[in-house]
Formats: sequence, structure tokens, C-alpha cells
Amino acid sequence: MTSLIEALSASAGAAVEDFYGKLSRLPKSRVILEMLDESELQHLKSRQIQNLLSLAEPGLKSSDHIETALRVGRIHAIVGLDKEELVQSRGILAASVYRRIGQDVDNRAMSLFTRRLNDDLTWQLKAYQKIEDAQQSALLEITKLTWECASYADLIHGVIEILSKHEEVAACSIGRPDDDGVFHFEAAAEGNVQEYLAELLASPDTQIVVDADDPKGQGPVGRAWRSGRIERVINYRTHPETAPWRRAALARGLRSCAAVPLRAPGESPVAVLLLHSKLPGGFVGVHQTAFLDMLQTLLGCAIARLGGTHGIREAIPIGDRQHLAALVRSDALLTYYQPLLDPHSGAVTKVEGLARIADGDSLLTPGQFLPALVLDDLLAMYVRGLERALADRAAWLADGLELGLSFNLPPAGLSDIRYFDATCSALERHGFPPTQLTLEVLETEDLSLSHGEHAILSRFKALGVMLAQDDLGSGHSGLARLRQMPFDWIKIDRDMVKMHGDDAIDVLRFVYQLVRLGHAMGKRVVAEGIESTELLDALATLGVDLVQGFAVARPMPAAEVVPWMREHARLHGMSNGAALPQLAKLLVWEERLMLNLDTPKTAEAITRAVDALAGDTRRDDGDGSLVRSLIDFDGLFPDDRKRERVLHEMIDAALHGGPHSAAYESAHRRVVAAITKPRRA
Repeated sequence: MTSLIEALSASAGAAVEDFYGKLSRLPKSRVILEMLDESELQHLKSRQIQNLLSLAEPGLKSSDHIETALRVGRIHAIVGLDKEELVQSRGILAASVYRRIGQDVDNRAMSLFTRRLNDDLTWQLKAYQKIEDAQQSALLEITKLTWECASYADLIHGVIEILSKHEEVAACSIGRPDDDGVFHFEAAAEGNVQEYLAELLASPDTQIVVDADDPKGQGPVGRAWRSGRIERVINYRTHPETAPWRRAALARGLRSCAAVPLRAPGESPVAVLLLHSKLPGGFVGVHQTAFLDMLQTLLGCAIARLGGTHGIREAIPIGDRQHLAALVRSDALLTYYQPLLDPHSGAVTKVEGLARIADGDSLLTPGQFLPALVLDDLLAMYVRGLERALADRAAWLADGLELGLSFNLPPAGLSDIRYFDATCSALERHGFPPTQLTLEVLETEDLSLSHGEHAILSRFKALGVMLAQDDLGSGHSGLARLRQMPFDWIKIDRDMVKMHGDDAIDVLRFVYQLVRLGHAMGKRVVAEGIESTELLDALATLGVDLVQGFAVARPMPAAEVVPWMREHARLHGMSNGAALPQLAKLLVWEERLMLNLDTPKTAEAITRAVDALAGDTRRDDGDGSLVRSLIDFDGLFPDDRKRERVLHEMIDAALHGGPHSAAYESAHRRVVAAITKPRRA
């Protein structure tokens, strides 16, 4: 082996030059070599010489050889050298070495050296396989994430967590441009990448933009945002369009990158995933290309499931996300309370706890901070918020006020047993009766009939906690879900009770049917977002069990609850003669009328009564109070005989043409108009 070492020491440089000369004729190898500047190429040749000399060492340990070969193989895999060209290059290298020293070295030494070269190739190929296995493992994790993430924040933070552990990825981040086209990163792996991104944003000269007319918009992020295609930087040292960021990237060992636009099929990008490699030429090989293509497809499906371009809010920079996550875990997290009123008795026996965050002089509502939070943040917020609410309730009880609590359970609580365990601990610690706690489950597409989610809800039920399905009618409703999930209450979404123009009767009819459906399924019904006493009275007529909204009270701090309750011991609507309560009465009366028309005897009695009215006579023909109440419409128009006549025309149309006839619909419109038309003073 001494002759081998001496020969290699003298000729390895020349052999390596021969090797790289021939290597540059292979298509993939040529691309890799051309992306290097002269210093990088010389460094690569120097490492190759050192590797040859190490293989000739008599005392080379197998473990050291394997470790070095795996490391070199990982480098070759990451820079995108094809396996086929790797094998071919080994043959070229062996031939170059033999040509230089083969005649001067003992055959046994040369044979050992050749065997070590072959072993070196074998272990390098195993490194390739490990990289490919890691790619598949990452894709499987991301596939699971895309179907389980509950929000855009969960998605991007989950992706970053998965990819940051992948060997090919030296740094990863996700972001979006603001309205001015300046790119803001919303999530990034821990470490120097966050310092790198902060440095880019610190100066207008290094900010990433998406404007095609700006030189800083010609980088991979800007191109990917505009094209919707994956864009790459093969080498920060040599790529001409990376000048604004070259120094900062190289200073942190970032040598190449790929920008992956995230978009639902057929839509514009929502965000860009930026992956960096510590080697030049990262993400360009066949397997890396397939990996990125699959990654883009999976994340595009997740974006579509979360609402696509129109369902995801504006970018939230990393610093803002971290700031809000810290506030959630501090005393800045507050709980405000909004009373729920029984519109029939006027009593308030329950309040809903609502999260707020004190951020300096601002009081943030959930819509301002929830999009920035990830799963662990939501769990921390739930635990701290429930503890605070139970403590507040104990203070009210000591002041002589007993109130039930309603509290939001994040969708993640249906699949994360930690929420149930935290609830049990809090209830036991505060001595709070579980039956006095209602957990509201937001209605989303992720609320499924799966065994796991149903099992956790059943645990809450077994504990004695009441369950409410929140935001019924918000767009994700499923009758099977409503029937099979063990809910005690349903909350009608606030958008369902909003009036627009002349649609009041249609809104009330829809709400009425939701109330009837809930009651038919043995559930009580809450309507939220009630902003007028007129609507409050109408919903009472329609049978709503509880109402919540500004018409009752705005959310208030815990200290204001007892004084408010003492001042408002009983609340009742005061919308005497208003249109909405009368329209609600019309709907209830109309249903009674249709039910009675299906009974022949009652229908005949109603017909006789209407015929008597046609002669403008009123008589008690023995048909009883039911018919009289239908004909007189419970005094809806006690002081207006002309308006009452319109109602009688509606009854006549129902008797002779049925509820779907043109005559009935016309009469119905006239009745609604008579109710909603302003009355003369």
C-alpha cells in the first residue's frame, strides 16, 4: 500500500483533472459543474483528491469508510446527480486513476483500492435510497397534515415542522405579499433562517417583492408568485438575479433554493413555500423535482379545502404570530362575558365566555388573533380561558349570583384528548358542576362522524357537560351530523338572522324551520347576533329558547357582570306593534292554518266562517274558539278592518287553490305588505 500512496500523492491531481474533464461530458454532471464558480470547482477537486488518498490508507477502518461514503452520497443525492451518472462516474474515476498509476503499483494494492472504490459506490447508493425514503416519509406526513389541519396557520406551521427535519432542507419558510407587493414571511423554521428573513425585511434594498418591474421581484419568490410554477436558484454565488440577497444567504450557509407557490387548482397562489439547501444545485434532480411536484399538489389540495384564495386572510408576519402566541400564554388573555336571555321569561341564567387579548391600548377580538394561532396556542388559550372563567364564576357565586357558563371548544378538542383532561381537572379544581358548563363546538367541515371525534364528545356528555353546535347554518351543515352528534343545544349562526331589504319574512321563515328542526330532534335552540328588541320579540314568537346579542348586552369584563345582572333582573322586548313580531306571528298562524286545513271537519268550519265574513257578518256558528282564532288572526289587526280583510282573502285562497297556488301567493304578499307598511299616526 506504500507504493499506492506514493503514486497517488504524485498523480492524484492529474487523475482528478482527467476525471472532471470526462465528467463534464455527461449531461447531468455538466449542469452541476457549470453552476459552480471557479473557487467552488477547485474546492470540489481538492475534496476528491483527499477522498482518493483516504481510500489508499492501509489503516482505513470500515466504519470510517462507510461514514465518509454515506456523507458523500448524501451530497451527490442532494445536488441532483443521477444514480446512473454516479455509477458511470465511478467507472470514469477508476479508469483515470489506473491510467496514471496502474503500471507502477502492486497488483494486490491496486485490487484493494479498486474494491474500496466499489464499496464506496455501494454506500453512496445506499445514501441515495435513504434520501428517497426520507422524501416519501415527509410526503406521507404532509398528506396526513393536509387532511387534518383546521386552519391555514396549522397548515403552514405543520409543513415547516415536517420539512425542517428533512435532510435536504437547510431552511424553510412560508409567506405572502402585502397589498404593496412586499413579501412577508408568516412561518419559518427555527434558527438562522429567521435571522436571514429579518435581515431581508430590515432594508428596502433587500426586501423581496412580487412586482415584475422591480429587480427585487425577479428572484425565485417573485417569479413563483407570478407564474404559479416552482422556481429555483441553483447557486446564490452565480445566479445573476439573487444579488440583493446573496450576501445574507451565503453568510448563513444557504447556497441554493426552490420557491414553491401554494395554490388551489385553477386559482392564483395564496402563499409561497421557500426551501433552501446548504449545497449548490439543491432541488434540481429527478427525485427532488418529483418530490417538489407532489409537495405542491398536496399543499394545493389543502389550500382548496381551507377555502382557497377567498378563504384565507391576509398575511400575518412571523413576528406578529410569535407576539400573539406569547400574549395567549400571559395575563394579556382576558375573558369577556355576554349574557344569554330566555326571551319568554326575561331571565338570564347563563353567560358565554369570549376570549379577548389586551395588546397595549388595543383589545383584540378573536377574528384578529385566531388566524395567527396554531394548535398548541389554541390549547393554551382554552386552558387559561376556562380556568379564568371558572374563577370568575366562583367570585359571582360568592356575591350571590349563580350563572351557568358557555365556552368555546376549538375543533381540535374533538380529536385531542388533552382538552377533555384539562376540562376535567379544571372542573374538579374549582368544584364546578359539569351540568352548568356548556361547550360550544364550532361547526366546520372537520366536524365529522368519525369514531374518534364522536368518542371524545361522548366523554364530555358522560361527564355531564352540555354540548352545543355553534354557528348552525354557516355553510357546513349536515343533517346526519346534527342527528348523530350528541348535542344538547344548537346555535343559529348570526348571519342567518340578518335582514337585507325586503327579505324579512324569508329570514324569519328559515329561522322558524331551524327552530322546529332543533326541537323535533330534542335540542334547544339559541339565536346569536340579535341586535334589536324587535327581532328579539319575533324570535320569541318563533320558539327560540335563548337569544344573545347587543339587544340583550354587549360582552363585558367579569367585574361588570354582577352590577349588570342586578340592574337587568328581567329583560323583555318592548317592540309593541313592530313589523318583525307580527311577521313571526303570521308564520306561526300560517302553519296552524295549513295543519287545520288538512282536517276535513275543521276545513269545513273554516269555509263556513269565511263565507259568513264575505257577507260582512260575524256570528258564532258553533265552530268554536279554534276557528275564531284562525279567522280573527289572534288580533293581529285589531284596529284595522281593511288589513284584516286582506288576511281573509289569503285564507280563502288557501281553501280554494291550496298553499302553492298563484292566488295564495299573491294574497300572502299583500298580507306581508299590510304588516310591513308604515301605519298612519
